[in-house]
Amino acid sequence: AILDRDRTLRLSVDIRLQLRAAEILERYVKEAGSPGGAAVLLDPANGDLLASVSYPWPQRFPIEIADEEEHRGELTDRARYGIYPPGSTFKLVTAMTALRQDPNIVRKTYVCQLLPDGRVGNRVRGWGRAIRDDLTVHSPHGIVDMQKGISRSCNAYFAQLAVYDVGPEPLLEMAQKLGISVAQPNTPEQLKDALPQASYGQGQVTATPFQMTRVAATLAAGGRMPEGRWILDESNPRRAEPEPILDESLAKVITRSMRLVVSEGTAAAYVGGVEPPMAGKTGTAEVKDKPSHSWFVGFAPYQARGRRLAFGVIVENGGYGGKVAARAAGEMVRDAARLGLIQSAGPGEAEQTPTLQEAP
Repeated sequence: AILDRDRTLRLSVDIRLQLRAAEILERYVKEAGSPGGAAVLLDPANGDLLASVSYPWPQRFPIEIADEEEHRGELTDRARYGIYPPGSTFKLVTAMTALRQDPNIVRKTYVCQLLPDGRVGNRVRGWGRAIRDDLTVHSPHGIVDMQKGISRSCNAYFAQLAVYDVGPEPLLEMAQKLGISVAQPNTPEQLKDALPQASYGQGQVTATPFQMTRVAATLAAGGRMPEGRWILDESNPRRAEPEPILDESLAKVITRSMRLVVSEGTAAAYVGGVEPPMAGKTGTAEVKDKPSHSWFVGFAPYQARGRRLAFGVIVENGGYGGKVAARAAGEMVRDAARLGLIQSAGPGEAEQTPTLQEAP
């Protein structure tokens, strides 16, 4: 709780998790030589904000008005107000939109191949240049369905999916429900011109760490989008119930793929052994003339047993998402379990991990 003049506000923040998340984020930001970062952890069932960290923060308080310019970067709440390209974490939104239109689209495949310049990707009809995967990808993904597209984070798959099956209007509508801007101005006409790149969170797509954490929370909650809250008493008039925006069975299609990201996909080398088991999505968001932002969003535990914790971590200019942000998120999940906020599977409750069906 915090004191607000003559009354006390009851907050959802768990101070133990807040302090641990702050220590972890600071360490990974410094390790990456990054200018800053943010982490958000919330309860998907009701949107309660359990921790919200923005780094760097002021080393002393109070900050005098005359010194505000000097401390501007430290005073920015990156968790709620930091505007970033979400990179491949946005593929979750594209997948949600596609499944909402046609549940059978999960089985539709597209090709990811070796391009003449040695990069991996494909061309999209009507788009002037080839869609390429990250520079770290050296082998084409071949024939790709949605499960493989998410777990291997294939840009070529999502660009083709968005252009040939989703379209700008539905993607804009889903993004707006989640509070995410996909074009400037945020219109279907403007989005249409950049749809291949927007499908994987580049181009003009921007989001805050809180918004991307809410995407993960929506999937963890079976397609019910929580509003997000940190004031729990009657002084908070906005305590809406989570809004259903995706059928539960379709949300599970995506969360199974998110588990594969961790167990054998783009994050496996970094957080594959974390307990309780995580499900997530890496993001390596390109930034002009600077190293990419490192993203990881998801939830734990993967198996729905008791409370879940949704998370979103960004390390500015931190590079590959799995290597930096995912490791930070993994430590936060471990600490949340140690604090008793979430649980691992008990004796005799071995995790049923999905298996990636490799296309021929």
